[in-house]
Amino acid sequence: MKISRLSRLSGVSIPTIKFYVREQLLPAGIPTARNQAEYDATHLTRLRLIRLLTGAGMMSLASVREVLAAVDSDQLPPPELVRVVNRALLAEHAGPPADREAYDSVAPGVDRMLQRLGWRLGRSGPERERLIQALAALRALGVPCVAEELAPYAEVAEKLAAQSLDRATGSGDAVLLVARIVLFDVAFDIMRRMALQHRLAEVLGEPGDPPQ
Repeated sequence: MKISRLSRLSGVSIPTIKFYVREQLLPAGIPTARNQAEYDATHLTRLRLIRLLTGAGMMSLASVREVLAAVDSDQLPPPELVRVVNRALLAEHAGPPADREAYDSVAPGVDRMLQRLGWRLGRSGPERERLIQALAALRALGVPCVAEELAPYAEVAEKLAAQSLDRATGSGDAVLLVARIVLFDVAFDIMRRMALQHRLAEVLGEPGDPPQ
């Protein structure tokens, strides 16, 4: 296909496509004439992945480059690919440093919870750090919250992770695995917010609007 059709199908403007090619995020097309090239389905899939990472994933181009390099690596096992994507997502959503006193007060509880769960995570991992910061922020605001309250979240998260990985890794498709990580994260967060809205309506006795 020509670049104009690639642009229509992907929803990415022609100047942006050319920019991605210059930045080596997207392979160049096959030259057919001066200033013309042909593109195929692999270019379309790549553009859709980039849009996913910069859109739903809210990643910078530096993080996108890191994830794409991991996707392109034939030697990278799925667990390492997951770690790369998680690091990229967390890097873009980093918040301000937590209050030190609050941080020190909640960190032991988080470590005890993770140890009971038996999750194979390094103490220096960004996931543990961000979880501690989130609980520390609550503590600093005077909101009583202990790591044990996250037990229901952990149970649901583990079930969803197992289901997602079973389907994605079975196909051997790195793009599919990355897409499921990013989009299921968004979907889970949205459904949690919907459930909260539903429960509040129940508690307050407010009628809800059924889906159209």
